[in-house]
Amino acid sequence: MRPRLFSAARVHTFTNAATGNALLTADGRIREVGELTQLRRLHPDAEIVELDDAVITPGLTDAHIHITEWALARTQVQLGIAGTIDDCLTIIAGAPRVGAWLQGRGWNPHHWGGTYPDRHQLDRVAADRPAAFQSHDMHALWVNTRALEVAGITGQTPDPEGGRIVRDAQGEPAGMLLETAAQLVVAAMPHINETDIEAPVLDAQRQLHRYGITGIHSFPGVHLPEPDPLPVLAGLLERNQLKLRVLQHIAADKLGDAVRLGLRSGFGGDWLRIGGVKLFLDGALGSRTAWMREPYEDSSDIGVQVLTRADFQEIVQRAAAAGIASVVHAIGDAAVAMAFEVLGAAPRLRTLPHRIEHVQCFPADRAALLRNGVICSVQPCHMMTDWRAADRHWGRRAAATYAFRTLLDGGAILACGSDAPVEPADPRLGLYAAVARCDARHEPAGGWHAEQCIGVREVLDGYTSGAAQAAGAHGTQGVLQSGAFADFAVWAQDPLACPPEQLPGLEIAATVVNGEVVWEA
Repeated sequence: MRPRLFSAARVHTFTNAATGNALLTADGRIREVGELTQLRRLHPDAEIVELDDAVITPGLTDAHIHITEWALARTQVQLGIAGTIDDCLTIIAGAPRVGAWLQGRGWNPHHWGGTYPDRHQLDRVAADRPAAFQSHDMHALWVNTRALEVAGITGQTPDPEGGRIVRDAQGEPAGMLLETAAQLVVAAMPHINETDIEAPVLDAQRQLHRYGITGIHSFPGVHLPEPDPLPVLAGLLERNQLKLRVLQHIAADKLGDAVRLGLRSGFGGDWLRIGGVKLFLDGALGSRTAWMREPYEDSSDIGVQVLTRADFQEIVQRAAAAGIASVVHAIGDAAVAMAFEVLGAAPRLRTLPHRIEHVQCFPADRAALLRNGVICSVQPCHMMTDWRAADRHWGRRAAATYAFRTLLDGGAILACGSDAPVEPADPRLGLYAAVARCDARHEPAGGWHAEQCIGVREVLDGYTSGAAQAAGAHGTQGVLQSGAFADFAVWAQDPLACPPEQLPGLEIAATVVNGEVVWEA
């Protein structure tokens, strides 16, 4: 294949090297970045791809996405727009009855003051078959009476370790299952075949390309009974349909299998590589299950601690001894502190760093922990839906929530993502949230704890070079330099020159993966 010379108004390399207005690609790699006139003279046989007044940056990586879960969620009942419980019920009542179960996601109790819906409400509009709806944060499952019956959950069913069955005044299941309790129903759901999900995953891949996303860090599902993403993605790779660089993390219950098979973090090729083992230390703010050092406001509840320190340390050490890094969900300040302490003392791997997912409430008295080399994987878009809940439930601790400036100033490396399907996969929302500290309605005025704002380049670093470092791919991903993969986003406007209020409206003109245009406006 002939070398290609991409010409634009400007190329931001995200390196210390000089920028230019063109880059040369060959065999899926970048060969040179510089001025068009010079590169054209040096490479007269190169095919010219004119991008006019567009601006090129490295391709974006979504450093935290549940790809199969998001792909399925795009085909199911969506409750994210519901402002009340009655709105949820109206949407569910009008949903098509397809399949043995009625499923959906996205309801958010903070849209109506924090009250959980119950099974009796769901029974009024969906009593004909088992029904299960994930919460916005994927840490609570709302089910009807039929689903409880199919799963065999009664008033005598004990709470599973790391989970809670919400009960009514008579001690009967109320229809709300928190954290690991959701698995009691998930285990009774129909299994989804790998072939059934390939088309939704390809459709999701096309949407990611529209956002300028060229790579993802894929996480196993939280509660839905979807297939493991690894064989699905491997099947697409075999048929040359995978057009994203994927780092696929391992579910905790698969760690033993991975060790027996000899899988190690970093194993794989240019398109699909093995990440770390995904562990949970707590729940989420939205479900009030994030593990806190002090109780939630006006409560005696400190959330849910999923793993003891001893168990957490044992798993991390066992995984590291087998060459597998740890990737740890930690949201509350107690969970975040323990994650930094244990991972900071764990053996370092050459192929992949340990990392903490979310890091939502960072304990200010633990700033020294940021220098221990643990990656902070954050999702700025969460702030847009969580800031009111943080004020309500964490009070003064909200000042330490989504503390991106504190993390960066302390020496942390940020890897930015969306956590889709919890939030939209659109990275422009993450850019805006981190820079402006406002939600989609541009509230609160002046930004929420604006002292934690960071700059556009700093956020883009999280979607590019920071994500690459988290994947052990620094130098080949997240930058535009000789030898790096020819993966880049083509912007209609220069994101580095865009005022904060215009960030959500930035346009991607084209996306290039492996030197090939995979999407263009």
